[in-house]
Amino acid sequence: MRTEVSRTFPIPLKKGFDYIDDFRLWPDWYTGITKIVEPETGTWMEPGDSVKFHYRMLGRRMDGVLTLDERLPGELVRMHSEILGLPNVHFDYHYKSTGPEAFTLKIVMEVDEEQPVAFFGKVLDKLLLPRTLERDLKHSLDHLEEIFIADLFG
Repeated sequence: MRTEVSRTFPIPLKKGFDYIDDFRLWPDWYTGITKIVEPETGTWMEPGDSVKFHYRMLGRRMDGVLTLDERLPGELVRMHSEILGLPNVHFDYHYKSTGPEAFTLKIVMEVDEEQPVAFFGKVLDKLLLPRTLERDLKHSLDHLEEIFIADLFG
């Protein structure tokens, strides 16, 4: 399953990138991420760096790890998530300046459908996972927009 969403935000690219890329802030805007586990041990600069997190899906807390695959500040962040029992999910965050005071973020999300998963993951994978992940991603972009607009006028 592949999902692609884009949104233009009314703040400079560097400011938006720095906010979105700060893993300690992910629970503030990414729907479903409820906590960064041991933020003092997480790193997010070089390929292979990882961050542990708690994710809530369908009322159930799951433990996960996001691993950085590629990072070009202000341009691209590639990462993948691993949550026990669910297929891995790959994310590409593409950043593009659309002027001095705005940028566009395009997120491509792809679920690893070939990966064997536990029973719970199989049920979610076929019935709910695609829609749930897409919904969470779109809500996350809504949250970012609210945060950035509040920053502009706050």
